[in-house]
Amino acid sequence: MKLRTWKRSVFLFLVLFGLLVTLPPAEGQNKTASAACGKAKIQIANPKYLVISSVIVAAEPPNGWDLDATKTNPFYFLKTGEKYESAKTLMYVNIERLDDSLQNAVQRDEQVFRKGCPASRIEETSQPEILEQGCERKTQLFYCEKINGAYVDLVTKISINGLVIDVVLSADNAAEIARYRQDYEQLLNHLALVN
Repeated sequence: MKLRTWKRSVFLFLVLFGLLVTLPPAEGQNKTASAACGKAKIQIANPKYLVISSVIVAAEPPNGWDLDATKTNPFYFLKTGEKYESAKTLMYVNIERLDDSLQNAVQRDEQVFRKGCPASRIEETSQPEILEQGCERKTQLFYCEKINGAYVDLVTKISINGLVIDVVLSADNAAEIARYRQDYEQLLNHLALVN
């Protein structure tokens, strides 16, 4: 029994060591990215691993945000001390296979959004910097004006190695989006595909 536990411990150590070695400098150190999409060269100081199937994405939430360990894909980041059920503002990361082009994925999301919220509008916005430089991406603001439940989503879709990673800041109104946009951009700069 002790031998099995020891083997399991060694295996977990090797897996974690392998992950840390593949994540190249901590915040404040030199941040560089190779020209190839999906080959970011950075060490994330305190990564949270977002795992689905054989895909692992490392993400470091901004200060004051925590990963909700009870939900997966989408992976929710909440303000420290808040719960998913009552949070008015949250960030999440959703990882999916990209079956065709990023442009088609963006158009599908726009159609689904307009169908679910007829009193809506979608605005183009500036493209924030992302850690995975060289990857095709698209950032938009989605406004839904429902009487009971208006909301605004800031969405960046990133096409990377046959995946589309949606990084979303969701809030009740545009003022909250503006308030937490810097945190959102920090998450984009601390998000990397591990494998």
